[in-house]
Amino acid sequence: MEIRFVDAEDADLRMLAAKLDEYYFEIVGEVHKRYAKYNDPHLFGCRAVAYIGGRPAGCGCWKRIDERSAEIKRIYVLPEYRRQGVASAVIDAVERDAAQHGYTHAILETARTTGDSAALYLKLGYRVMPYYGSPAGADNCLCFEKELDHAQGAALKFVDIGHPDLAALVAELDAYFRAGWGEVAEKYKQYHALDGMACAVVAYIGEMPVGCGCWRAYDPVTAEIKRMYVRPDCRRQGIAGKIVAALERHAAASGCHRAVLETGADMPDAIAFYEKRGYRLIPNFGDFVGDEICVCMEKEISDGTMR
Repeated sequence: MEIRFVDAEDADLRMLAAKLDEYYFEIVGEVHKRYAKYNDPHLFGCRAVAYIGGRPAGCGCWKRIDERSAEIKRIYVLPEYRRQGVASAVIDAVERDAAQHGYTHAILETARTTGDSAALYLKLGYRVMPYYGSPAGADNCLCFEKELDHAQGAALKFVDIGHPDLAALVAELDAYFRAGWGEVAEKYKQYHALDGMACAVVAYIGEMPVGCGCWRAYDPVTAEIKRMYVRPDCRRQGIAGKIVAALERHAAASGCHRAVLETGADMPDAIAFYEKRGYRLIPNFGDFVGDEICVCMEKEISDGTMR
């Protein structure tokens, strides 16, 4: 079995979603039409398709609910591939992707008449929760929740800027950029000095440092996220999302209501990661104006009470 993350226009995803819609229409009839506007694949944080022997077998997605919670959506397996572990594998992949982006809580709903689905969710560690507003109505659906533990093995510590573990991780990050950008990377070192950082975070698995991040004041109400790095063998475990969330919370508590950052224009995975966390592309700012190798992004990080 292979799990692929796909875009919203993927033909296999569209085919599976159409089969799911047909399935639910058979179960609940016209009630299912209430769901259409909530199931646009462009709204989802990720879209996963499972393949068996190169053929699409099942799908699943997640959608942001709030800073903590992701809603598991569009879980479906074609009848001929059921009872082969496809649904469990898709759900695990979707949960891991949500955890990677900093979400610690998953919720979902399913039709009350789909007993097999409810049994699967209970088996996977979900528990029944009160109705949370599904468009089908409380009489038609069951709601479930689960704490996501895929990133809980990583503990975060706020450290001073001279901490040796921070220095080691930053050195690895600099080496990574030198390998990819060559001499151009040396130009950026002057913009990334640890001096002046408002805080620094190091992530640990056991006693091993595996990731880091910092922020510094760009202006009185804006925090600039800097020095984000997770070691390659520890990626896709939700660590980067936890670090970013911790930095945003610290910055908001310090009076900032906006976060900005820059990343490589040739790093689509990094751009997608930040977009899924609510960042949007903006014109390059400060030292990066006119620099085509970088893109800049921003996000509101408080509800306005700090302004």
